[in-house]
Amino acid sequence: MKVFQLHNKYKFFGGEDSVVDEEAKLLRLNNHEVVQLIRDNSIELSSLKNKFYALKNVSYSKDSIKILDAEILKHGIPDIVHVHNIFPLWSNSVFDFFYKKNIPIIMTLHNYRLIWEKLGLFNKHRDKYGFFKDSKIKSFIISKLINKRSDLLTTITKFITLTEFAKQEFSQYIIPQDKLIIKPNFLSSSDNKIKSIVKKKNAIYASRISKEKGVLTLIEAFNELDIKLDILGDGPLLKVIKKNNTNYNIRLHGNLSRYEVSKFLNNSKFSIIPSESYEGFPMSILEAFREGTLVLASDIGTIKCIIKDKFNGILFEYGNKKDLANKIKWILANPDICDQITLNANNEFKKKYSAGVNYAQLIKIYNNAIYENKKS
Repeated sequence: MKVFQLHNKYKFFGGEDSVVDEEAKLLRLNNHEVVQLIRDNSIELSSLKNKFYALKNVSYSKDSIKILDAEILKHGIPDIVHVHNIFPLWSNSVFDFFYKKNIPIIMTLHNYRLIWEKLGLFNKHRDKYGFFKDSKIKSFIISKLINKRSDLLTTITKFITLTEFAKQEFSQYIIPQDKLIIKPNFLSSSDNKIKSIVKKKNAIYASRISKEKGVLTLIEAFNELDIKLDILGDGPLLKVIKKNNTNYNIRLHGNLSRYEVSKFLNNSKFSIIPSESYEGFPMSILEAFREGTLVLASDIGTIKCIIKDKFNGILFEYGNKKDLANKIKWILANPDICDQITLNANNEFKKKYSAGVNYAQLIKIYNNAIYENKKS
């Protein structure tokens, strides 16, 4: 099977990029041909002129059509195209292009951008769905521009949501439920040995350094604690936090390789996911499950579909630094219980989120989409 994988990278590497890489690797290991069509914000949006040009074409890009025409000439017609992120460089024009060539389209819904316009400006839960540049107004304007050609979403064969929570959100606002399929993210297995929490050091945060990820609440909570915190990753708040950090227990490491992140995780007592907006499916949770590291996460949105409190992780009230600090104290006081929770999570990883399980789900989605497309 020949698969075109289409994606738009942001400036900072994140979970969506990781998913794209993992799926490409998985498909190639199973003898499928994967052609990655990836555009990169850090390359194509390097000037103000380029940014304005991208904004102008954010609903429909003729440049994207030209790029895809060239790729088809180079690689031939694929059996299926799997779209991940189209914002801001690709645009809805890609759906028009592949639909006219009678190629089935799968799209993974990693975030809630398609819903933004439907929420309006004054929805009391609006901030949970994420923002563009931390701005409610900019987000609304962007969503208006994107949805100018939302009619092209009807050309998509199936949408993948990562959890039941996400499926309900999208079916409520914009996409018919019969077009939505749940398939979680996954990771390749690891041979790393699981260690008891008492033999590990420090806590870890490994994600984007931004407000919606809850990193500011995390730092405030650690001002009340005597345990070291390793912060891994990059993002818009990294420089600010580095400049203002006076807590010697908090160490910022910046971007590290995935191997280095895994090594940190395997040797950390627990991994904190303090998100304050709705996530797709945090890869940091799966990485911790795989490495046998306890997960401490906020009780918001899709995270509650993944983490069952005190079974495969610990939940705290999102945005509540006192509850976060109290849960950390509980973890440190209950190592034996935490070891069992970690073991449960690792077993769940093997049953639900391993590469083999995910491949079976993904190829079934592809085959059904190809069959459905031929039938129509």
